[in-house]
This record gives sequence, C-alpha cells and structure tokens, in this order.
Amino acid sequence: MEFWPKVLERIRWKIPKASYDLYFAKTEGEWSGEVLDVFTDSQFTKECLNHRYKKIIALTVEEMTGKKAEIQIVNKESNELPLIHSKTTYEEIKTFILQQNMMINRLQKKVKELEKKVVFLETRAHHEVTFHKIMKG
Repeated sequence: MEFWPKVLERIRWKIPKASYDLYFAKTEGEWSGEVLDVFTDSQFTKECLNHRYKKIIALTVEEMTGKKAEIQIVNKESNELPLIHSKTTYEEIKTFILQQNMMINRLQKKVKELEKKVVFLETRAHHEVTFHKIMKG
C-alpha cells in the first residue's frame, strides 16, 4: 500500500467526515525528496488544505515516519508545478523574482495597449452603426 493512502486513513479519524470528503477524498500525495507534495483538484481545495489542514497533514506524517516533513499543496488543475526542492541561494531567488516582475510589467503594458485598441474599435463600431442609422433614417 502506498504512503499517501495510509496518511489519509489516519486523517479520516481526526477530522469530521464532511470535511474529509470535501478536502481530502480527491487528493494524491507523492514524496519529492524530503517534501510531501499533496495534489488537489481545485484552487479552493488547495487553499483550504493550506490554511486549515496543513498542520494536521504534517503532524500525521511525523507520527508515521518519526520525522518532520515539509508539506507542499499543489493544484494540479491549474497546471502549476511543485516547487523544485533544492538548496536555492538567496541571489537565485532574488534574480528569479526580478525576472518575474519584469515579465509581469511587460504583460501589464500589453494588456493596457489591448484595452486601448478594444475601446477604439468599440467606439468606431458604435459610430459606424450610428452613421448607418442616420443615413437610412
């Protein structure tokens, strides 16, 4: 029997059945080094597990293994990937964040440009419709 179903069996007895059915029934768990990745089927479930049940998961895993494990909740429906579990330096993280911020800024500029074009096209279409009504009428 795999590890995650054993964890689920223990958690089942620690929380109300309705909560278990709602948050845990469709989860999957997988070890990635020292980290237990818990995969959910929705963002809602991910957020609830992170805020309400992550400690229970961690304590249950510790009971079973005798070791503390990092728990990472991942929404598989959003195609997000689990974080890579390595010793990443502060500078690597800082560089990554700066790159992400630059990309976000570029995308925000493009969105603003597209919004302007949409407004222009909507206005133009409205004027053309109004012009045709006047010409017919």
